Amino acid sequence: MSYYYQYFIGYEKNQKIYPYGPYDCNGKLKPVVEKSRSFASNLHDSFFTVINEQISEELRKEFEYEDYLGEKKVDIKYLPFCNLPNGEYIVKGYFLIEDIQAWKQGGDDSLFYNVIDAHTYNELMKKELVFGKNQPEKDDEGFEYTIPNASDYIYDAIPNYNSKEYEAELIRQVGLMLFDEYELSQKYNLVIIESEG
Repeated sequence: MSYYYQYFIGYEKNQKIYPYGPYDCNGKLKPVVEKSRSFASNLHDSFFTVINEQISEELRKEFEYEDYLGEKKVDIKYLPFCNLPNGEYIVKGYFLIEDIQAWKQGGDDSLFYNVIDAHTYNELMKKELVFGKNQPEKDDEGFEYTIPNASDYIYDAIPNYNSKEYEAELIRQVGLMLFDEYELSQKYNLVIIESEG
């Protein structure tokens, strides 16, 4: 069974949280970002639980459900808009050439595990120039492997679409689009609403 994290735009007024959007043409609240647990970042860990006193009727209407005991519940979290993480989601560095090729052909994001910085790359290059390329070795189980050489890497800049910085940037852009900073921000605090399950 899939588990999803969904993020919506909301606002806080008089200690109550209200949904703000985005809404589709039929008046249905839609998430700005929806990610399955398999591909989601840990952005959801930054959110605070919405307590009963913070639940507006509008919020209840959108998120209330009946649990297996027949009790009505609203299990959501929120984060003030200003607390969204900032940061670069474009990863710059030296990537394995084979990882870049696989990624460009629709592969997974495992290329981010092998990225190295310029200093490490320079040290690998010095070692390769002095001692030659790494030779195949055998692991404890007898399988052959070769530690990558400097010549196996290439410099690139790749967007990490599964990072919390990327998710936060998408949410930030939609929030700023929906929320008129001049008028509404003078009256209300913009928040991000998170629902999961």
